[in-house]
Amino acid sequence: MPRINSNYCVFITLFTQLTFFLPVAVNVVALNPTDATISQFVNASFQHRWNRTGDNEEVGFIMSMAKSMILVGGLVGAFTIKFMLQILSRQQNLTLLHVIFVVSSLLMSVATKFGMSYEALIVGRFLCGFSRGCGFTLVPLMIAETTSRKTIALYQAPTLAILQLGSAISNFLGLPWVLGGEQTWPFFLAMPGFFSIVYLIASPMLPETITYKILEEENVEVCVENQFARPSFNLLKKLRAGNLSTVQNEYIDMKMELSASLRSSQTSFWNVLMGENSRRQLFGAIVILTTLQSTGVQAVALYTDTIFEETGIPKNQATYYTIGMFVLMALVLFASSPLLVQYGARKMILVGLTGAAFSLVLLTVSLKTRSFCPDVMTKVSLTALILYSCFVSFGPMMCFMGFATEVTTQLIRPSAMWIGGIVWNTMASAIVWSTPYILQAIHGYFYLVFVGLVIFDVSLFIF
Repeated sequence: MPRINSNYCVFITLFTQLTFFLPVAVNVVALNPTDATISQFVNASFQHRWNRTGDNEEVGFIMSMAKSMILVGGLVGAFTIKFMLQILSRQQNLTLLHVIFVVSSLLMSVATKFGMSYEALIVGRFLCGFSRGCGFTLVPLMIAETTSRKTIALYQAPTLAILQLGSAISNFLGLPWVLGGEQTWPFFLAMPGFFSIVYLIASPMLPETITYKILEEENVEVCVENQFARPSFNLLKKLRAGNLSTVQNEYIDMKMELSASLRSSQTSFWNVLMGENSRRQLFGAIVILTTLQSTGVQAVALYTDTIFEETGIPKNQATYYTIGMFVLMALVLFASSPLLVQYGARKMILVGLTGAAFSLVLLTVSLKTRSFCPDVMTKVSLTALILYSCFVSFGPMMCFMGFATEVTTQLIRPSAMWIGGIVWNTMASAIVWSTPYILQAIHGYFYLVFVGLVIFDVSLFIF
């Protein structure tokens, strides 16, 4: 496949994804390896304020609040981003999210530690979740509006690799003997803010997206008769590696697509719902975006230590297996990226979902029969988790963002990603909050719930 995007375009997409999603991943799981240390801090704050230590129920409630606030913030952000996009440009919105990231990092570290305030930790987690919820719609949208339509899925793929790598880094740095100790945890929680500071320094040099520039020129009278002399076309030339005629053809196609959508009045969400073609795009994008959540990856990511302990791994080793699992998922994502161009996102998602369902069935069988042959079934369980990690990474994790943006047109895409982001965050919240109770109620059969969701998603995906 001939090269389409320029080095400048590749840099912008990777820089945008790295500076946003790496700190997101670190923050999401940050309280898992530091749970014991932060709980000690909460106890110390009780002693400081009321001259007593908190009981297990009080400390547990505060820790649960702190962990769940990132999901609450994500839901609020997923709802809010649609209205933010109507007020601010793409770059202005992303800059604002990074400012919020910096504020949340300061709240979770400096304000929490020196103010002896677990409330600052909870508020900081909420703000971090808000940025996360907005960014899961905004950043894929920006990548889709910056890269060539032919390479959207490929250039969205690094997002999930970065998230898995960030989760592994967070689990490692959060260990008590690294940065998760009693004196060092504030540095650990402040660290993600560094990436936002880097982005804020570079942001004045980063361009708006092509789609936004074209729409801006349509809404504002541009005194340039030759369309190939407009700022939006000059930007497109910088972002593409093809010859001039190829870039001109792409520019004309983009303007024709936008003009057709504008003429059919498909810019508002309600008009998207009313139009048959736009409604089909919206439904398709939502189905694609739910494929990853249906595999149960959100529950696995947040309860990995517990899952490994359930398979027979000693508690003091579970975190190391968790780190290994996240590293494996990141490696599979990087290694399978070339296959995306060769086989396409649809085939890879179907293969990944089928393999994930098989792996979860195998995990369930091994857990329920572990009492008969503990050593063998522990190995079978680990094999099932390895297969699960590989299939989820190869299929839905690799492709769901790119494929969702690929099947939508430029004007339908913001609404589709907005609704998809709301569904994504709602599913994530429901899964995470219900997982402890479902695990307690049905134990090893818990994973069959996601097998059912995968089968349902595959049926929607095919038909």
